[in-house]
Amino acid sequence: MSPGRDELTVRLFRAMYAEFDLRMVGGMHIVVPRGTPWFAGYSLGEIARQISEYEHPRGDQPPGGSPADPLAARRDGGGT
Repeated sequence: MSPGRDELTVRLFRAMYAEFDLRMVGGMHIVVPRGTPWFAGYSLGEIARQISEYEHPRGDQPPGGSPADPLAARRDGGGT
């Protein structure tokens, strides 16, 4: 099965602008410089918790190097 038009557009964008991270949240595209932390949540409290965990990682987890994406965790079957 060939990729749909939207998938092709995303692949082309990522190829042309490899120095940026491209994310989708609620149908909106978000682009930030690669490696820049970003946080998304359904409430400001959820985002505040993510920022706190990013700034003060627990010793039993690897340090945060990728953006927090609670929506991806929900899509992948995980959760917070």
